[in-house]
Amino acid sequence: MMHDWQDWIVALILVFCVGRVGLSFWRLYQKTERGDDPCAHCTQPCDIKHQYQYKKDNSCPCNKKTKNSCCE
Repeated sequence: MMHDWQDWIVALILVFCVGRVGLSFWRLYQKTERGDDPCAHCTQPCDIKHQYQYKKDNSCPCNKKTKNSCCE
């Protein structure tokens, strides 16, 4: 009888942990789908943050410099 309620508690804790991890991934996925910065609240620099910033800076055509060919 003692193991029965302990097994339920362990199962509930595991379900809670898996749910929290899944929710964290879902929120990250939703932020990237909406175009928000997924690393806005990161305190440590990481490769993902650098790649995101690089893609953000280089993806907009308005950020690219055009060459003036008036002298050629």
